[in-house]
Amino acid sequence: MEFGLLGPLVVRASGSRVTVSAGKQRVLLAALLLRGNQVVPAADLTRFVWEGGPPGTARVTLQNYVKRLRQALGPSGYERIVTRPAGYLIEVGAGELDVAQFGVLQAAGQAAARAGAWERASEQLAEALALWRGQPLADVPSQVLAMAEVPRLTEIRLDALEARIDADLHLGRHREVVAELQSLAAAEPLRERLHELLMLALYRSGQQAAALAAYRAARRQLVDELGIEPGPVLRDLNQRILQSDGTLLPAPASSNGAGGRTDRSSANGRGAAQPGWPGLAADSGTDHRDGDPAGDAAGEAGPTGDPGATGATGATGDAGATGADTASAPLNTIRPSLLPAAVPGFTGRALELRALSTAAEQPGRPVVITVIGGTAGVGKTALAVHWARQVAADFPDGQLYVNLRGFGPADPVSPTEALRSFLDALQVPAAQIPSSLDGRHALYRSLVEGKRILIVLDNARDPAQVRPLLPAGPTAMVVITSRAELASLVVTEGAGQISLDILTDADAHQLIAGRIGAARLAAEPDAADELIRLCAGLPLALAITAARAAAHPRFTLAALAAELRDARGRLDALSTGEDATDVRAVFSWSYQNLHPPAARLFRLLGLHPGPDICALAAASLAGLPLPLARRLLRELTRGHLLAEPSPGRYAFHDLLRAYAAEQAAATDSEAARRAALRRVLDYYLHTAFAGAVLINSARGLIDLPPAEEGAAPETFDSHVEALAWFEAEHHVLLAAASLAADNGFDVHAWQLPWTLADHLEFHRMWHDIAAIQDVALAAAQRLGDLAAQANVHRSVGRVRFQLSAWDDSRSHLSQALRLYQDLGDTVGEARVHLSIGKAMERMGRPDEALGHARQALALFEAADNRPGQARALNNIGWYHAILGDHRQALLRSWQALGLQRELGDRCGEANTWDTLGFSHQHLGQLAKSASCFQKAISLFADMGSRSGEAEVLTHLGDVHSAAGSFQAAIAVWRRALEILDELDDPGADELRGKLRQLALDNGHATLTRVTHG
Repeated sequence: MEFGLLGPLVVRASGSRVTVSAGKQRVLLAALLLRGNQVVPAADLTRFVWEGGPPGTARVTLQNYVKRLRQALGPSGYERIVTRPAGYLIEVGAGELDVAQFGVLQAAGQAAARAGAWERASEQLAEALALWRGQPLADVPSQVLAMAEVPRLTEIRLDALEARIDADLHLGRHREVVAELQSLAAAEPLRERLHELLMLALYRSGQQAAALAAYRAARRQLVDELGIEPGPVLRDLNQRILQSDGTLLPAPASSNGAGGRTDRSSANGRGAAQPGWPGLAADSGTDHRDGDPAGDAAGEAGPTGDPGATGATGATGDAGATGADTASAPLNTIRPSLLPAAVPGFTGRALELRALSTAAEQPGRPVVITVIGGTAGVGKTALAVHWARQVAADFPDGQLYVNLRGFGPADPVSPTEALRSFLDALQVPAAQIPSSLDGRHALYRSLVEGKRILIVLDNARDPAQVRPLLPAGPTAMVVITSRAELASLVVTEGAGQISLDILTDADAHQLIAGRIGAARLAAEPDAADELIRLCAGLPLALAITAARAAAHPRFTLAALAAELRDARGRLDALSTGEDATDVRAVFSWSYQNLHPPAARLFRLLGLHPGPDICALAAASLAGLPLPLARRLLRELTRGHLLAEPSPGRYAFHDLLRAYAAEQAAATDSEAARRAALRRVLDYYLHTAFAGAVLINSARGLIDLPPAEEGAAPETFDSHVEALAWFEAEHHVLLAAASLAADNGFDVHAWQLPWTLADHLEFHRMWHDIAAIQDVALAAAQRLGDLAAQANVHRSVGRVRFQLSAWDDSRSHLSQALRLYQDLGDTVGEARVHLSIGKAMERMGRPDEALGHARQALALFEAADNRPGQARALNNIGWYHAILGDHRQALLRSWQALGLQRELGDRCGEANTWDTLGFSHQHLGQLAKSASCFQKAISLFADMGSRSGEAEVLTHLGDVHSAAGSFQAAIAVWRRALEILDELDDPGADELRGKLRQLALDNGHATLTRVTHG
């Protein structure tokens, strides 16, 4: 691909322009390209896309924009945009990006200038400048990005221009550059280097007076605009011209190392271009994935029966014939129609059908080839046959079809066999059919040349099986289905790709309703939804289930769902007794084609809880080096046994997961399976622990079991990377805690919830916390670990008071306190007092809360635990503020802030700034209050604490409202409301009430301020 930023944004693939029409996608693409092969933090992308005012849903919306941009770039560019924990990068090859190419050419030109090779320097710099097509980022709608990048890009262009003109002056081209320099000097009147070059060019052209006048004009501009005199180089040059210095004139023509002319002096006395801009970073070694996957042949109800090649058979012999004249009948009288019967009850796939029709209408291509890929049973054959029958009339010269048996119980059809069936269908006499593959291929191509014919190559194994069956002329169209990735056909033959996913819920409902009737489906809507979910939206599984329901009209859908509910027996329930329509058998055809290492990884992935997995976790699961794991993951995606829904994350649907787990149980020993589970749980536990400590450095630590050999936990360079990892792994980590408990890894089962606490609290996911803490408590009790039980009881108590379950909260906190006292753990005891204090505050008893905070402080001081002292001091300050003693609140909070800054406790610091803001507000010091709240908001936002950010935004709105700044109050309350709605927080309703009340209290004045500023 080619990317252009030095002018309006341009993208080209294979010489054709790729349109990226959406403004925000253009901003996103430009921002990524400007740091090609480098990770651009999500925060930077957000700032560029929304120009400093992102919505509350910016993270999710940015992910959607990235997805749409990948789609806009098409197959050639889809895999270039890579997701990383901290953000995204775009992979750019050498010569593909004009900014990077400019840097390479500029650097080469400057190097040539330093070597005195002026001709080469001029040529390379001129080539670099020719890449500029106008104002950089001209049609990229982001002032923030333009302000950050356009001045830099403009500067490097001017550097290159100056260096090229300097080279031209060394070559004696002074007269040729005068007009260009006059224009540049007028456009950049404060750039002294341009004036130096202009003066020298004029002087060498015999225009001494004009050169001196140019100096006077430059001096006047500098004095008038900046109030400064010209620099010493410009002043010295003026003096030398005034004295008619002959050393400034060019030497007589002579040959230098580059074959160009030289002079005795350049304008700056150096005779070389200045160092240029270094360009974008080179490729950083990131993994280059293959293109979009494409795959297998089983369909929702595709053609079955004899999977062999279709057509008459007869004796073969090699007559050496290669032309159409060998056939007994002219082709214009032969219209083969080999398509299988129409697919009954075909449902959905409107986008894919439209894509096939669009491809068929593309003019000017050598041959139109479309590959339909997807996992086993997803309906590739059904789609190809359904579309082919729809458009058969558009191919008046006939339709050829062959099942290549690439995946199935029988041997694959060889290209030689397939060509024989096509030649039979084209009525070539058996005696005239060559026996060699090359002979049949040549005859086949000559017969279909210039004919409007449709060729369906079903269930292809690999590109080698397909290539001999491809015609050469632009009038034919080929549709290929395969569960293998046929990426090389995209590269060498220009094939298009359509990747089939499972059916949408609506299409799945329609498929079942078409088989059993809409009324029966409507009578049990919940059971129908469960059937679709248990069939994973897979057309083959849905068709089998619908057939069973149709065959047994007295069976309720709920009873059929119950048969499928047990994952271990689900594949049995989807068995039909015939390989072609048996889900387990259809999956096996793909599995059996894997190399042994990939087959092992596939089996082990069935042990993973899902919903998806990253490459490092997969490497840990299998105990493999990351590069090898990535290669095996690519093999699985190429075979459509695994999907890659986003770069670097892999998933498969529940039926494939059940099949993989079944194969693991049958093939791998229990010890091997437990070792794999231990490795992947170690990966999640140790990585999550590293992230949790980085996010909240003041947390008390826990002792982890050492990671098993083969586990490869990650580390993070910043809290931003840690937060991004938790966001990506959120659902996996919740499932991993339950997986650990279910398989007897009780240490992991209680410690994983510990690592998740801050991430979940930041997003106020109290019910998620409650669920995994129940898992953690049961695990700690099974272990008989009193310290673990105390830790978990305290966590459960904290969650219960957030859910207003006061009695439950009090019980758990009391048990935690007693256990810590029995263990002699003073710090643990102190932390429980802090938690009890928060519960008392929530219950409206701040005086009791203050007492517990003071007890906590005394215990932390006795243990010399400074992070705990800082937290206790802030809590004491907060409770004083609630009780109205704001002077004491300020005193304690400032003590806390000093400790927190010293310790680097950013989370505690944010809370303390909030306390300070609250106290200043109630003392009437509104400006100080707003400043404190702004600091807290910035810290919470930086840490990714959405709940903390929303809470303090609400407080800041209160300050603006009290100050009469109603527009500002409304603005920050709306920001808070967006976050609270995103978190599904009940506080959103209270904030809406504030906004309504503010409007009522201030009437039209508020509306006027909001509308007109």
